[in-house]
Amino acid sequence: MAHEKKISRTNPGLIVLLLDDSESMGWKLLGTSDPKYKWVETYCGVIFDELLARSTESTGKDTIIKPRYYILVIKYGSNPQLWGSAETDIETAVKLFTNDGNSMGLGGLLGATDAKAAFGMVYDHLQQILAGERFRNSFPPMVFHLTDGESQTDAKPEAEKIMQLSTNDGNVLVVNAYIGTQTNLNYKGPEDFPGYIDVSEAGSSRDNIRLFEMSSEAPEAVQANLKADGIFPKIRPRSRLFFDVRTKEMLKHTIQVVSSIGFRVAG
Repeated sequence: MAHEKKISRTNPGLIVLLLDDSESMGWKLLGTSDPKYKWVETYCGVIFDELLARSTESTGKDTIIKPRYYILVIKYGSNPQLWGSAETDIETAVKLFTNDGNSMGLGGLLGATDAKAAFGMVYDHLQQILAGERFRNSFPPMVFHLTDGESQTDAKPEAEKIMQLSTNDGNVLVVNAYIGTQTNLNYKGPEDFPGYIDVSEAGSSRDNIRLFEMSSEAPEAVQANLKADGIFPKIRPRSRLFFDVRTKEMLKHTIQVVSSIGFRVAG
């Protein structure tokens, strides 16, 4: 299907953030003095503000917020946990994030890494949400999974089930971002990142291959926005939504991928 529907109040977008909060997320991000989870929260906050701005209109002296975006956040380690409540409108999500000290409660506190259980929880929520009317004609939900370690379980079957869910505009998109891994793709940073097309580019690691294979191919409209916004200006056609995060700059740009579903709001 096309994946071309514009975001609007009538047909809002849904973004699912699936965030690894296992013990190793408390370790420092390479080249920085802060733990990985802190950088994740910082850049997620930036995206929240951007999505809120896209949902805000000024009419004279009044400001009106139209809920064009909804957020579902699940953090996981040994067990997945819901942050806030399911299917939260962007205004409510920003207030919750701000009131909690610009935090989702991450801290590398949830033990080991059970990606299978986490993706299973996402599937259960999406299956229920998409059975309703709110997103029936919307651009499909985008599931953004960020992890920094090897999972003790295989989430690929659950990810494939998620990618079979759909709205009238196409199938759900799954994005995988792996902090700290090594691949066979040569690039310096976001400005020349070409995207992953073939599994051989992802390297020989079992986890790299698994995450590549459970990532959706970027629709043409998403690729166009990634280029137009200067997020990944060199990304190639038919690239998978799989990213290796080597620096905080790459993390910032990778998290910005979730805002590429906007296609500029329609009303």
